[in-house]
Amino acid sequence: MMLHEAFYLIRPKPTVPARAAALGLRDIEWLVEPQLWRKGEPDRSSWNREDHLVQMKLLFLAWLGSEYGGQPEYEQLFGALPLSVESLDQGWLVERFYFPEPVSEIEKALSPEAVQALRETGHPNVDGWISELRQRK
Repeated sequence: MMLHEAFYLIRPKPTVPARAAALGLRDIEWLVEPQLWRKGEPDRSSWNREDHLVQMKLLFLAWLGSEYGGQPEYEQLFGALPLSVESLDQGWLVERFYFPEPVSEIEKALSPEAVQALRETGHPNVDGWISELRQRK
C-alpha cells in the first residue's frame, strides 16, 4: 500500500463573511480565511473519494470549534454549529486536489508552439520567465 498526497482547499461561501458583516463583526479573517490541508491517502483502501471528502468536512468543523470555539466572534457567527456534513455544506466549499503536478514538470511538457504564443505581460519578472522558457524550447 502506498500513500498519495491529497490536498483539500476549504473556504467559506460568500454567505459567511456577509453574515459576519451583517452582525457587525470586523477583523475576522483569522476565523474565515481559506485553509489548505494535506493528507496522505492510501491507494488500496476500502475508502473512496467521497469517504475522504466527508472525513475532511467533519475534521474541519471539529478543528474550527476546537481552535476558535469560545471566542466571542465564533460564538456570534456560528453559535452551536452542529458538526455535520450538512452544516459544512451550508457555509463552506471543499475542493480536493490529487496528484498535484509540479510547475517545473508542466513547463517541461509545454510545446514550443505554446511557449512562442505566450504574450508579454508588462511585468518584468513574468516577461523574463517567458523569455527563459523560450530559450529552453
